[in-house]
Amino acid sequence: MAKERLAAAAFAAGLSLLGLGLAVSCSSDSDDPAPDARPAFRNPPEVTSADGVLATTLEAKATTHEIGGRRFTTWLYNGLYTPPVLRVKPGDVIELRLVNGTTEHTNLHYHGLNVSPRGNSDNIFVQVDPGEHFDYRIEISPEHPTGLFWYHPHAHGNTEFQTFNGMSGGLIVDGLLDPFPPELQGIEERILLLKDIQQAASGEGVPDDIDSNAPTQRTVNGLVNPTMTIRPGETQLWRVANVGPDIYYRLSLDRHVLHEIVRDGNRHTEVVSRDEIVLPPSSRVEFLVQGGPPGEYAFRTLEFDTGPQGDQYPEVTLATLVSGGTAETPAVLPTALPPVPDLRNAEISRRRRFVFSENDDGTTFFINGRGFDPDRTDTTVRLGDVEEWEIVNDSEELHVFHIHQLDFQVVESEGAPVPFTGYQDTVNLPFGASVKILIPFTNPVIVGRFVYHCHIMAHEDNGMMAVIEVAP
Repeated sequence: MAKERLAAAAFAAGLSLLGLGLAVSCSSDSDDPAPDARPAFRNPPEVTSADGVLATTLEAKATTHEIGGRRFTTWLYNGLYTPPVLRVKPGDVIELRLVNGTTEHTNLHYHGLNVSPRGNSDNIFVQVDPGEHFDYRIEISPEHPTGLFWYHPHAHGNTEFQTFNGMSGGLIVDGLLDPFPPELQGIEERILLLKDIQQAASGEGVPDDIDSNAPTQRTVNGLVNPTMTIRPGETQLWRVANVGPDIYYRLSLDRHVLHEIVRDGNRHTEVVSRDEIVLPPSSRVEFLVQGGPPGEYAFRTLEFDTGPQGDQYPEVTLATLVSGGTAETPAVLPTALPPVPDLRNAEISRRRRFVFSENDDGTTFFINGRGFDPDRTDTTVRLGDVEEWEIVNDSEELHVFHIHQLDFQVVESEGAPVPFTGYQDTVNLPFGASVKILIPFTNPVIVGRFVYHCHIMAHEDNGMMAVIEVAP
């Protein structure tokens, strides 16, 4: 549901929220450039670890930039709408200085990493004031899952606005394809970070009152419908992340199958082949693509409706894949991947129920009837326990459950069992229904306080978030 930034500011200040009317409108695919005007696809820039350390600085500041022929002045990291991907290996350390050149407090969350929530690690209770800086040190265990993660602000009340400005980027823990056959080692890697942006009525920056249901420009690495290339039969690894604040993607590649091998930075137990993939806000997917016959193919986000109280998104072409050149014999895809423990075989220490709800105007959001309070601990668990959580969506729009510091296994959705293929850190919550997940609070690194919430950032900013503490 669209959220008013004025309401978020009021929430952050502890004031009562006003119900604001929201206009319903849809964007279209009419802005797609002609073939000869399409930009060439490019991966984002990268910063890579060396000798076990990734040392870098991200400075958030106002920057003027161009997207799809329109000029914006927004807050960006290092002046880039698509800032560097941070590439590390299991066992590495990230030493990152965050410099706040904006006019609001901010911070940084390392989404999906199984790392400590305390001190100067992935601590979302840290607030970096304007003109100040903070030095993060993120220790990644040698056993850490490999895949695509991302970073973004997690400043209470300001998260949606800052992320919508462009303050989000990718993070890769290397080693994903290590257990795959030799013919799949060293294949072409495409990193696609999906964001959308709207222009304020003044023509400067993005709107203060962001409406996630308004016409919006979809981008891939800051590009509008770029041209990607592949040879017929060639196998490529596509790493796709929804790094915008609010909207959904329903991904499809014309006349191609998407062979999914990873969800949310967690390798599957088998290759899951799909015609389309729904990617809620914050979710990531990594899949293999094998080039079709010579020609052009649209990589699309299809129409998507989040419910009567939610938003309606039109079909848009995100990129165009051009198949051409010398054909290759398609690689044989593996039928099985390394095993992952099935938590249905674990002893369940406790079962809990959480209800996600909102007011009639869609401006205030709740978990178990309460809005967010950073000073209140809502849930306490014991290190070593495995718990079953039933998450009920008591509204007429989709929500997106996410918990920090760890991953979970989805076992049931809308009353139907879910086949086991691996873990994830984000799950879509159908409206008027529930989802059951198993959460292993077993990694000693997660001891401390962190949060779980709806990852539609408009909902998170306006109350749909709670604090959990893992006690040793």
